[in-house]
Parts: sequence; structure tokens; C-alpha cells
Amino acid sequence: MQDTAFPNTPKGSRFGWPRPARLEEFKTRLEAEDLPTNRVVFQGLNQDLPIIRVPIDLPKYRMANGRTASLQVEHLALNPDLRSDLFTGDPELWDAQEVQHELLLKLGRASDLNGYFQDPAHQQVDPLLLDENGFIVNGNRRLSTWRQLLHDEPEKYGHFEHIEVVVLPHATEKDLNRLEAQLQIDKDIRADYSWDAQANMLVAKMERDGIKAEELCKLYRMKDAEFAQLLDMRAYADEYLRSREKANMWSEVSGQEHTFQRLVQHRSKLSGVGRKEVFKEAAFALIDEPTAVGRLYIAIPDLAANLDKVVDRLAAKLEGEATTSDDGLDELFGTGKTDDNTGAKEAGLINALKDSAQRSRAREEIADVLEAERQLKKDVKKAGFLLDQCAKANSYLTAAAKDGLRAETKLTGVSKQLDEIEARVATIRAYLV
Repeated sequence: MQDTAFPNTPKGSRFGWPRPARLEEFKTRLEAEDLPTNRVVFQGLNQDLPIIRVPIDLPKYRMANGRTASLQVEHLALNPDLRSDLFTGDPELWDAQEVQHELLLKLGRASDLNGYFQDPAHQQVDPLLLDENGFIVNGNRRLSTWRQLLHDEPEKYGHFEHIEVVVLPHATEKDLNRLEAQLQIDKDIRADYSWDAQANMLVAKMERDGIKAEELCKLYRMKDAEFAQLLDMRAYADEYLRSREKANMWSEVSGQEHTFQRLVQHRSKLSGVGRKEVFKEAAFALIDEPTAVGRLYIAIPDLAANLDKVVDRLAAKLEGEATTSDDGLDELFGTGKTDDNTGAKEAGLINALKDSAQRSRAREEIADVLEAERQLKKDVKKAGFLLDQCAKANSYLTAAAKDGLRAETKLTGVSKQLDEIEARVATIRAYLV
């Protein structure tokens, strides 16, 4: 972030004049006759509000900006020396305005808003909307972009020295929330919210502003199921980041919307607390290295569909390595002291998947299972599928008999596998008769 000198006088300060100066400027400008107007649907009415021209330095950024919701919490996580109420305290303070400016610039670059207005032919078309105190309700990203262009090259972008704004009438926070929601839904050059920013914005409005979920659904035209899914996605992403010691680093998952969407959708279809947890931890392991399985939004459903095979593979490969811990897993899944020790196996796998030292090997085994199942689906359509699979099985068993009968060979589980092989052979022989 660049150093910024803040003068003592209102005019010339980059990030907003003091409140009395703003209000006085509004009063003076609005007294002019024959002002053009802009129609705004606000407070349930079509209102034709006057457009005025003000210095670009006058307005202040609105901290309760939905698009920067994720960036704000991530910035505080990256800069623990900053005051914790930077974005929730007094919005008049310059340190908050300066940081918000940088976050808005980042969004503007991501959506190529900066590139659009770098062309001097692209000037302001629609007025910015300000609340009665001079905080930007709509147009925060545009304002930050114009300010930066003007600051960097004043001669080239002198047309941004003054901007057109509309000052909204006295309003409640609920009125401003409704307007923000409506403007988010409308389509123009504004970029869509990232999924995590939208989710964090909704959570902030519930926790900070006390707005109920059903009201937010109505406000943002979301179905109850859509709203619930988005918050579930956020909860899993938050859990993933915390488990990797990256709490609030939302940029790490911002591009994984479809991944977390499928995680939520497919985990809900699984039965059993243990299986759900194994699936979640296995999915987290894949998110660490998405290239290991190709497209994650495809791999996650495949993982759910083949979870039992993945569990069996991991149990065999990680046997004796999965450590147990006093983390409550036994209470959830069982102690393993029964005839059916499935709960103990799942608890062990969860511990293994949470262990960073074993996670890489587990990910390789999961990738192998998923790739084998994909190939199997392709092969099953072939007329010679039965013969091909029998030939493969014969090849593997030949290698096992030739190279696996050694003194150091681990024998645990071999007898069970042979019993299952013999049962499959009997089924095929019965079909051939």
C-alpha cells in the first residue's frame, strides 16, 4: 500500500472530506436551479433525484460493502497489528478509508474495471449514489478506480476531477440494504459478487445488522434452499481454511465455488456420521492439490459415489499408520470393541486424513481409486469386458503368487480378499454354465 499524505484542510484529501464540509457542499450544490435528475427506485417509490457535480475527493467509501466482505476479513488476518474494528468502527477514519480504497482497487483490477476506464474515451455515464452523509452506496469500485487514475496521471484523467452524484434522502440501514440488493441483481458493467464475498456479506448482515435469514432471501431474491446451501458452503470453506491454519484467507477458496457446492450436495446424500466425515476430510485433501485428480467439481461427486472403495483402499494402505487421538471420534463412531469395527476404521481414517504427514499418500490412493473407476466405466461398455477383467485379475494374482510370497509379506487381510475372489469366481462360473 502506498504512503498517503493527508492534509489538514478538507479540500485535497483523497479519501473524503470531513462530514460538516460534505454536508455544506451538498447544501450549496443542491440549491442550484434546473438540475438534471436521475430516477432511483428507493424506499418503495420511483424518485427523481437531482444530479450534482462534486469534487472526486469529497465522498467516502461505505465499509458495509458486500463485494469487499471477504477481502476485509482476510486483510485483518494478514495484518494482525491493525485495529480489529478497522472496518466496523468509525468509517470516517482515514486508515479505514485508505485500506478500503486498496481493496476496491483490487476488485476493480480483477473485473478489468481499471482497464475499461484507462481509455479516456470511457468516462462517467451513470451518477454515483451517496447516502445523506456522503458515503457511497453504489459506485465504490468506480470511485476508487477514477481516484487512482487521476492520482497517477492527473493530466490524462483530469475529466475525473469532478464527478456526478445523487444524494439519497434520509434512509435507514434497511433502506440502504434493499437498494444495494436491487443494484446487485441488476446487470450492467458491475462484476458479480464472488460466492464467498456474497456468503460473508449475508453472514455479516445477520450477525452485525440483525437481519433474519428469511428477510435476506426476500431481499436478494434467493430461494431458502439456495440460501442454506451458500451458507453451508461457507461453513465448509471456513472449516477447511482453519484446518490448514489459513483462517479467513478467503482468496484461497474464492475460485472453488463448484467444489464446495458439490461437497455440500453430495455429503448430504451420504448415510452415517463417520462416512460423512471421511468424505469431507478426503475432499479437503483433494482441495489441497486439485491437479492430483483433474477437475475437482467432477472428482468430488466421484469420491462420493466410490466412497466405500476409497475407504477400503485407505484402510488397507494406511493400516497401522492412522493414529488415534482423544478428539471425540470414538464417541461418535464407536470404539471398535464390537464385532463390527467399521466405526473404529472410519475414526482411524479421519485421523489419518487430518495428519499432514499422511495426507499426500492418502491423496495418491484416492486418485488411483477414482481413475480406476473411471476407466472401469469406459471398459464396461466393451463386448470383451468380462474377458479383459478376468485377464487382468489373472495377471495380478500371478504376480502376487510369484513375488508376494515372502517372509516379510504382511498377511493381515489376505485371507479375506481370497474369500471374496473365490466368491466372484464362483459367480462367473455359474454364469458360464
